[in-house]
Amino acid sequence: MSQKYGNTKKKPVGRMIAFGALSAALYAALLMNQGTITALFTRGAWYATLPIATAFAISFIHGGFASHFWSVLGVEATKKAVRARKEEKKPIYDRERPQPQPRLRARL
Repeated sequence: MSQKYGNTKKKPVGRMIAFGALSAALYAALLMNQGTITALFTRGAWYATLPIATAFAISFIHGGFASHFWSVLGVEATKKAVRARKEEKKPIYDRERPQPQPRLRARL
């Protein structure tokens, strides 16, 4: 696109390819070394944190790939400005009902 349309944002094709390759390498390493990984992850104690750390690492890398993938395709989230609005009290019926006035019922 040309500059007169205002869309001069560069697409992150290189980052998408890098994150995609890294994601594929992590998945391949995980699947090719299942026996070793299972033996290491099932030792107990502090080794129990390794599956969680691995899941976070793979999720982060794959999420980066997915984000750049959608950006390359041109799919972006809409950016709405959040404004605080005054809430108006709307009557339940078509016309407002009069509010009852408090009365003092004292006996003398």
